[in-house]
Amino acid sequence: MVSVAVVLASLLSAWLWNEIFLRFARRLGALSQGIPNQRRWDSRKKPIIGGIAFFFVALGIAAWRPEGYEITRAFLAGGVIAFLTGLADDAFVSVPHMKLIGQIAAATAALLSGAPLLDIGAPLPSIGFTLFWYVAVMNAFNMMDNMDGVAGSIALGLLVGSPWLVAHSPQYFLYLGLVGALVAFLLRNWHPSHLYMGDNGSQFLGFTLAYWGTEVWQGLGKPTPAAPLWEKIVLLVTLFALLAGDTFWVILSRLARRQSPFHGGTDHLTHRLAQAGWRVPYIGFSLGAVQVLLTCWVIFMHDTLSPWAHLGVASGIGLLIGSKHFTYIRAGFTPSQAYQKV
Repeated sequence: MVSVAVVLASLLSAWLWNEIFLRFARRLGALSQGIPNQRRWDSRKKPIIGGIAFFFVALGIAAWRPEGYEITRAFLAGGVIAFLTGLADDAFVSVPHMKLIGQIAAATAALLSGAPLLDIGAPLPSIGFTLFWYVAVMNAFNMMDNMDGVAGSIALGLLVGSPWLVAHSPQYFLYLGLVGALVAFLLRNWHPSHLYMGDNGSQFLGFTLAYWGTEVWQGLGKPTPAAPLWEKIVLLVTLFALLAGDTFWVILSRLARRQSPFHGGTDHLTHRLAQAGWRVPYIGFSLGAVQVLLTCWVIFMHDTLSPWAHLGVASGIGLLIGSKHFTYIRAGFTPSQAYQKV
């Protein structure tokens, strides 16, 4: 009952905050830049305040401490820096390198405060691997926040697995609270949306998902001959296959076109599906549903199937995403420059 109360209270709280912020966003100038051919599919100016409610819900649960669960200082330290990094980017439209510095700072603050490591056997490689994990997830989630309903649906599809994957985490009720907050956000972000998550939201949620992933890793147990290290890596990649696959193919396609992978563009999986004729609401629903299926796969199949089966699922998702990019990647390598920028 406490879990249900946390979800419902967070949903109501986030919905109220969003409605309040929507009334004042235009007066405060808290709007997207509306720049064509950048990351977002819709270039119209809209409030970018959706992430503030996520942060407020997290602070509320930290103060509430339901069932005695106390959010760790490690999460709070990194989460605050991630949120402020995104908020600064929304306010000042900073260069990508400044955002990267903020992401590294958030991960470093969390690790220095005792956040879990992705332990791969030795201290220094484990620290390096964990820092890479945080930066990769935060960037991948930020880049997926490019179309109505997509990023929120993917985050929701991951965090709904918390009762099975991280039930003993000190952040357990925080994750459930964010499930409620994401539902409230999607009510206003579903196409045609009234607000965006903003970098304040995508950076904070990206950090949250990365932290959540390290706790999932710990829950899978220490590597053994029966459950080797590479199996844990495959399971984690399978869980995050949508984010990982999209990021991999976007970077490859941009390099093929001799473009910087650090600048936004309408070349993500979501954009490719829209260019193929998919309607925006179907894209958000479909990707959210795929993420729920991936989460269920890891929950119910990680102990029963060979790691090769999980590798096959992750590879299959990656290849399906790649198939949508292949035409553009091939054109990028063609000397005739047949590629037409979209």
